[in-house]
Amino acid sequence: MTTTSSSQSTSTRGRRPRNRRVLGALAAGVVALTGLTGCLPSSGMAVQVGDQRVSMDTFENDVEACSALANSQTMSPRQVIATTVTQAAVGEELLARSGRTLTTSQRDALMHSNNLTALNASPTCRQLGLRLTSLYAVVQGSDADTLRRQVHSLDVQVNPRLGGWYPDQLLVAGSSSLSSLWAGSRA
Repeated sequence: MTTTSSSQSTSTRGRRPRNRRVLGALAAGVVALTGLTGCLPSSGMAVQVGDQRVSMDTFENDVEACSALANSQTMSPRQVIATTVTQAAVGEELLARSGRTLTTSQRDALMHSNNLTALNASPTCRQLGLRLTSLYAVVQGSDADTLRRQVHSLDVQVNPRLGGWYPDQLLVAGSSSLSSLWAGSRA
């Protein structure tokens, strides 16, 4: 009986560290998930960059109004617009951080000089184009290394349903939906 008791004791002691490891891993997973949920925008938020926020309603309106203008061989119109909305938010945040502002006439000139005038086709697309001009203004006022550092310094949050943010390419790509896989490359 002593041997059985000793064997059970050894067996129990052998399980405790394993159980502790499993519980430790589960606890770490819960902490990681809790941390992630604090970093993601709410389900009603499409994009958040600093103080710049774009709701899913605004994004869906942009998709509905501007999809016909979104041309890409590797991305769906929805992904093109997700990228454009995010680029606009990045540009607006960088412009705000620099203390600069743009008038409507300056934004109109940027739309014209960057061949964005097709976005004037509807009021919704025009507003998207006007927001996007902030990125063009920032790009024109910065060298490539400075711009890269500035973009990487931002906390860009994209709703996972729209894809992930790739700061080196200024691109939103991928999706958590298997029905709209991204066909581009990450490089």
